[in-house]
Amino acid sequence: MAKKPAKRNDEAPLEGLRTVLKTQAVTLSPGINQISNPPPADPHLEYYFIPMQYMKQYQAYNRPGKPLKNLKLVNYDKPAISLSFFYKHKYSIERSVTHGDVVQHIKNYRDELLNRSLMEQLSVGQLKELRETDELLRTIREQPDAYQACFSNYHHKYYYWYCTYRYFDDLATLKTTTSSEHLLKHTERVGHEVHERLNIIFIDPEYINEAVPHDHKLIDRELKNYPIHLRQGITTLYLREL
Repeated sequence: MAKKPAKRNDEAPLEGLRTVLKTQAVTLSPGINQISNPPPADPHLEYYFIPMQYMKQYQAYNRPGKPLKNLKLVNYDKPAISLSFFYKHKYSIERSVTHGDVVQHIKNYRDELLNRSLMEQLSVGQLKELRETDELLRTIREQPDAYQACFSNYHHKYYYWYCTYRYFDDLATLKTTTSSEHLLKHTERVGHEVHERLNIIFIDPEYINEAVPHDHKLIDRELKNYPIHLRQGITTLYLREL
């Protein structure tokens, strides 16, 4: 069974946060910083790159297991030394469902059609769907084992931007780890009500500007200890006095 995401209820004061964020945010660019495939301008996606020295100011919004509905601290306590982004269809499927949940879902669907029929004249297709849904509800109630059921949002086509970030897992040894998180986006409901959501991505200002080798092969840092370089062909001799 797919793991359900933590339910988001509480909200952060976005307007006040935006005022602060815009004074702290920095711009990152491929070729200059360690960032690749940043999302293009999108009115539904709002995110800020914030230097790690400001991170503690957001501690009150760091709520593992009980995230805020409209604010995501993408990598709190794990400032990024490199970033990449990708677009992905995010979905889940829940196969272990209860008979009660199935009945309630069908009933809610049927009730929506009934309520719509009170406000407007249903089309021939909608009237047929209402009859079929009513029959399905009756069958499911009387014969709980007549159907196999699962819940999924696969066909809702929920696409999200994901942020993959690399950070120092152990600063003393410069050991790194890579993680990924999906970003929250503004959503629009029926009636064109827009729910705003923003993301904060913390960065390490020093290392976001230079490559850190993977697999802990920190050769560049080792070679910095050798001030004398003698290059010959494809090999360089590195020397330092003892």
